[in-house]
Amino acid sequence: MNQFRKLARFVILFLLFGMLIISFAFWGVGDMLRTDGRSTEVAHVGGTRLPLYGWVGGAPVYVSEVRDQFNRQLEAIQRQTGQRPEPEQALRFGLHVRALEEVIQRAVLDYAIQQFGLTVSDAEVRAAIARNPAFQGTGGSFDPLLFRNRLQQARLAEAQFVADTRREIAAGQLFAVVRSDGLSPKSLRNDIFKAESEKRVADTIYVPDAIVVDVPKPTAEQLGTYFEANKTKFQIPEYRAFSYILLTADDILPQISVSADQIKQEYEARAAEFGTPEKRDIDQAMADTEDKAKAIIAAATAAGKSLEDAAKEVLGTADGVIKLGPVTKKELPPGPLADGIFALPEGIAPAPIQSPLGWHIVRVNKIEPGKAVPFDEVKEKLEKDMRAQQAPDLLIKLVTDFERMLGKTQSMKGAAEDLGLKVKTYENVDSRGMDAAGKQVVIGPAAAELIQAAFATRESAESDLLETPRGEYFIVRTDRVTPARVPPLTEVEPKVVEAWEAEERRKLADAKVKTAVEQANAGTDLTIIAKDLGTEMRTAKAITRFEADAGNYLSQPVVQELFKLAPDKAAAVRTGDGSVIVRLKQVEAPDLAKDKEALDRFGKQLDTMMANDLILELVAALRAKYGVTVDDAAFAAAFRPQQQ
Repeated sequence: MNQFRKLARFVILFLLFGMLIISFAFWGVGDMLRTDGRSTEVAHVGGTRLPLYGWVGGAPVYVSEVRDQFNRQLEAIQRQTGQRPEPEQALRFGLHVRALEEVIQRAVLDYAIQQFGLTVSDAEVRAAIARNPAFQGTGGSFDPLLFRNRLQQARLAEAQFVADTRREIAAGQLFAVVRSDGLSPKSLRNDIFKAESEKRVADTIYVPDAIVVDVPKPTAEQLGTYFEANKTKFQIPEYRAFSYILLTADDILPQISVSADQIKQEYEARAAEFGTPEKRDIDQAMADTEDKAKAIIAAATAAGKSLEDAAKEVLGTADGVIKLGPVTKKELPPGPLADGIFALPEGIAPAPIQSPLGWHIVRVNKIEPGKAVPFDEVKEKLEKDMRAQQAPDLLIKLVTDFERMLGKTQSMKGAAEDLGLKVKTYENVDSRGMDAAGKQVVIGPAAAELIQAAFATRESAESDLLETPRGEYFIVRTDRVTPARVPPLTEVEPKVVEAWEAEERRKLADAKVKTAVEQANAGTDLTIIAKDLGTEMRTAKAITRFEADAGNYLSQPVVQELFKLAPDKAAAVRTGDGSVIVRLKQVEAPDLAKDKEALDRFGKQLDTMMANDLILELVAALRAKYGVTVDDAAFAAAFRPQQQ
């Protein structure tokens, strides 16, 4: 009976709970709980998904986090290359997928840290940040201003950096179970070290295809067969004729006028840039009272003692004089000290100078006068700079006017006529900006962007008004499209003959090389073989499998073949318009006893690499244990190009 009552109570509770979940689903409470006011979930680590309700437990991954990581990747590329990839280009390269994986990795670590009960105090986080050399000032102590500046440069919020640091410390506790010391077996360490440190000396012969000069002319049948088999090689590419308007800051410069008075004012405001400031070689002694300072000056001037002896007599210390060396006025603390020092003649100042630090007895050893560049010498530069400063604003105004006129006329040429802009054209260029003769004709500002837009716009249509990463604006009209085609043999016969002869020459040269390798492996001296081929033999320097000796024909493909050879054996490697015959002359094996220090260093590196692999396997195991669910639809929607 008791069991029946318990079962009945459980059934009632289950029904009530089910009704509560359904009501949440209808009224949207579940959505409010899941979104947490942040953004749509794109993935979830661990937890249980309940029908109609959503996730219970686990760690969410939000679209906003993935977007932030995606943008940081774009900014990192921009810092490294100077150019920020277009969002569509970044999506083609899969950077959004990489961003998702990195955020999921962090979420897995956060969840594991939580599950294992690992905690990191605020004090530990503060100490770790303070120890970071990137945030330490000149005195070696933590600099809050430098900390904020570095985070701002990296586009990182302080809260996020603190969270990342906390995760890093906790992850260190989690991964402490993986000890790298002595992780790699000595036999494995020694074998890998031998393989990586081994050096080889090679004899080489470069055999260009050009040694074959007696290539016969192809028959009509041979030429026709070759052309049919290689038609795509001779395809004439698609050509496009397009017109365009390009608006750049340089186009605006002639319209900007700068008066002589404005240039003169700019010169005066930037006077410090033109020339070198006055420098003074300064020594000083410091006293805590005016009387002591005056006593030092009296001893040095009236009694004829040196400043060092006078300071020692009054202050009782042998190191009372501080040598500041050559300094400019800006390098000194502003106020009475800087003003006083730069008003003195050479020699010991007749009176001490007071500053917040105490009383200064100053000796001016040498004065190097400053040099100012005359106004006439920098006038043109100043005018150019002032024009360049105003150009971006005027360019934006012109672009705005053009967009407005474009909307009114619905025609690129019509808008250009109203604003007096020049329409330029290119006739018949391919997707590389070359004409039919193979000459690069699309050159200059925005060349690549113009070509891309012309080949992305249908015939007789206009592109949108576009902007390049360098701040240029342009619009393109594709006037004519000439489709790609395969020409008849008669149209390209000279090119086909040239290609057929090159291939035949290569085949004949390869046959000569094959015979030469067989002779070398049969014991024929490589010098004799080289002479027969009309070339020379070279002996390369000793190299490891990771090095090269381009001057002696040892490129990386040749080096890879060299390290497969037995001593005195030869092989051939194809390289562009020829082949390299390489023969192993000598093997220089490493001496483990002599190279003990390098071997120990390598062992530590190998231990670290193996430890890192184990950590990656541990993270993968944690990910498999908790489970990761990705909402593919939400992820795809978040990174549709039109949403960028």
